[in-house]
Amino acid sequence: MATIDDTRGTLVIRVVYDGPALSGKTTSLGALARGVKSTLECPEESEGRTLFFDWVEYVGGLFEGRQIRCQIVSVPGQIELAHRRNILLEAADAIVVVLDTRRHEWEFGLKWLAGVVPFTRSKSPPVGLVLQANKRDAEDAIPKDEIRDALAKIAPIPIVESSATAGDGIREAFVLAVRVALDRVRALAALGELASGPPEEGPFALLARMRAAESDRERAREPLVARVVEADLGVEIDPWNLEPSGPVSGGTPGDERPFVPDPMMPGGMIWPPVDGRALLHDVASLDIRASRTSRSDWVGAGSGFRFHSVGAAIYTDPHAARSELIEWARLHSANIHHISAGRAVILADAGGGRLRLWQLVRTDAALREPLSVALALADSAAVARDLVTVATELIAAREAFRSASVALPCTLWSIGQGGRSHRPTFVGLMPSPAKRPPPEPDGLELIQRELSPHLRELRRTRVDYHEVVHHLRALATHRGGETPAHWLSDVVATT
Repeated sequence: MATIDDTRGTLVIRVVYDGPALSGKTTSLGALARGVKSTLECPEESEGRTLFFDWVEYVGGLFEGRQIRCQIVSVPGQIELAHRRNILLEAADAIVVVLDTRRHEWEFGLKWLAGVVPFTRSKSPPVGLVLQANKRDAEDAIPKDEIRDALAKIAPIPIVESSATAGDGIREAFVLAVRVALDRVRALAALGELASGPPEEGPFALLARMRAAESDRERAREPLVARVVEADLGVEIDPWNLEPSGPVSGGTPGDERPFVPDPMMPGGMIWPPVDGRALLHDVASLDIRASRTSRSDWVGAGSGFRFHSVGAAIYTDPHAARSELIEWARLHSANIHHISAGRAVILADAGGGRLRLWQLVRTDAALREPLSVALALADSAAVARDLVTVATELIAAREAFRSASVALPCTLWSIGQGGRSHRPTFVGLMPSPAKRPPPEPDGLELIQRELSPHLRELRRTRVDYHEVVHHLRALATHRGGETPAHWLSDVVATT
């Protein structure tokens, strides 16, 4: 939908408000219209229920020197009007999903949201989502942590809490949606796919187009986004190149400005643009502060996230900084099937006209955690089985990572436990593309490096250590050949 209107020198974008019936979409647009001193238009309704759409128009802000003209529409939430909803969602540059977060409405709303995600990811580039968690002033509104946990299983989606009747959170959700829409506009421009020409003019032109579509039975079929069912939660996105924006300045050359996650930071400074901004939005509310290590690196961690920047990753030339960001984006893109989700690479203002490159990673469980559990088990046979499982996953990861374009280290801290994909996943910080580390060990050497210290501790602390060894050797004999169980048995013999 994003269109360059050269006759007026404007960029026209469309933000679509989606959600079940009675979730608060029309109320939200009414509050937004009052806040931006615009008018809410409802071309057709019945007893207060939207039949086609609600419309608000707002002009404000600049994009590369062009004034931004926002067309803001809400969809009808009734299931029987899904064909109209589909037409509106197809034209979205960003979608604000308004959900009723009261306990008795939450599960239905969550399924609705899960049904929207595959639709947005099917677009190239993807359409960004913002969750407007509405009716937060209700006594039975579910806790925000519960919302976060549910969304973590679906996709990186920023949450803005709201009470549409009071007008709280409405502007914040809209401003974030505009940011997300502009990220997509930059991606379209980089791909050479940003449209130009006369945009759709006003609510009555849109209504005429929708009425004309009513006669087409094919359009009336229920679309993908209208299926309120459990969606595939593992949808991946295709990254795209970034388009640089202007330089960032501020601060003094002598003091580096601390990194403060900012979901409203300029576009062109985050990869991936849509999901990266969503992760920033999550981290911004957690009050995590970075500190400097003895090696001059910057690190911060807490509440399920960590971010990191090597000491040398600071740039005075914005073009060099963005070239580095693109290299890191390409590195992540090339290895997307090996690395965990929930990652972003960010160029942040470091003060004094400088930019610092950061990695932001959602913390996933690593093999070290099940190993710690295994070593504490009372049953020596169970300890042996779990040790073999960990060794097997280490070897599988080493084998899988041979196809990676960068040397991904296989350690107990960097290999995930495995999820729905059942394939080894790298959960650590991505190594720099400029570094050439020594080759990773394989087979017996890898197991020896990672598990010898834990086996020595096991030998020191367990009175039944010899029983564990007996079970390990039995497993090696049973499985035969050059297997992780066999190698682990060899390591035990020399530890």
